Amino acid sequence: MTDTIVDQALVSELKDVMGEGFSALVDSFRADAEKRLGALEQHLADADPEALGQQAHSFKGSSGNVGAVQVADLCLSLEKQADGGDLQQAPATISELRDAVQRYLSQVG
Repeated sequence: MTDTIVDQALVSELKDVMGEGFSALVDSFRADAEKRLGALEQHLADADPEALGQQAHSFKGSSGNVGAVQVADLCLSLEKQADGGDLQQAPATISELRDAVQRYLSQVG
């Protein structure tokens, strides 16, 4: 996993292009991340690796779009775990993912 939390170049570009709208993007990401984290936890509780992998894949894409590098990296890890059918590490990965979202938001929000 990368130690890079934020793709500063992408965030800077988004701020330049979006201006004041960037804060709305961050707010939208915050709300979306909470929903996705809840869905990931539910799919894990349901022991549904296929749904978990799909949710992780989608979250990876949205995270990459806003420069949340570490979040996207953890989503990829979770996606691989789900695709392999081995969910033993998934609870720890989801916990790390929740922390990574908070680190990202604290740096850009």
